[in-house]
Amino acid sequence: MKRYHHPAIDTGHLLIGVMLTKGSIGYTVLDSLNLDIDCAWLQLETIVTPVDSPPDPPINEASLDTALALAADESAWLECHYIGTEHLLLGITRTNVGNGSTLLKLLNVAPEQVRHRVRRALNDGLTEYSLQQVRRNARLSELSRRVINAAEQLSIALDHETVGLGHLLLVLMREHRSFVAGLLQNAVTETQVQTLLDQGNPAALVSIEMMVSQSVECAQKLGNHYTGTEHLLLTLLTNNDGVNLLRQLEIEPEKLHTEVEEKLRQKR
Repeated sequence: MKRYHHPAIDTGHLLIGVMLTKGSIGYTVLDSLNLDIDCAWLQLETIVTPVDSPPDPPINEASLDTALALAADESAWLECHYIGTEHLLLGITRTNVGNGSTLLKLLNVAPEQVRHRVRRALNDGLTEYSLQQVRRNARLSELSRRVINAAEQLSIALDHETVGLGHLLLVLMREHRSFVAGLLQNAVTETQVQTLLDQGNPAALVSIEMMVSQSVECAQKLGNHYTGTEHLLLTLLTNNDGVNLLRQLEIEPEKLHTEVEEKLRQKR
């Protein structure tokens, strides 16, 4: 809202917020309808008149508060203990309050289509990955938990929208209580990783949520009760998005993978 000097937050901003929440049910639904975030911003500009001095702190339009209340109703009706992005979409489109529905129509999508897709996704059992949920449910070692928390803090400090693979990689390099740091320091410099993050490189900003979940599976396959930093790195070395990031940093994933396995053998 501040970026575009809009006078208040309305349901159109909420809709775009859902479009930015990669990995969520709401994002998946909107992506399946081929909605483009850049196009959405351009269209929102046509229906909101900017002001010279946006209020600070930002204020909500009454329609946004109504949509949020409707989202809470939808969540309760579906017997959920949280309000997710799927409920926000249902709230926006339930009575077509605010400019969110106008924005959808400008993007050639009927609000009813969104409701139908959300309902179908929920009926099909679609779930979303959440870093908070992973941390609650996964058997992470204390060191892994600290690394993930530090990656999240780094993301916030850099004002990035996701906790990305680049944040995780940089924190792993700095965590000298794990042998992982030494292997990574031999393969790449912190400056190289930091540069990709500062540039907003897409490969560095891919969310770690799915990868952390895969790391838990990696630990289980290796017969470990807890997911350690070595499992985070092993998954990064085999995950397609992780391999893409490492190759951009001129790291050989196969070579590093062999080095990690050798270290693990030495520890046994």
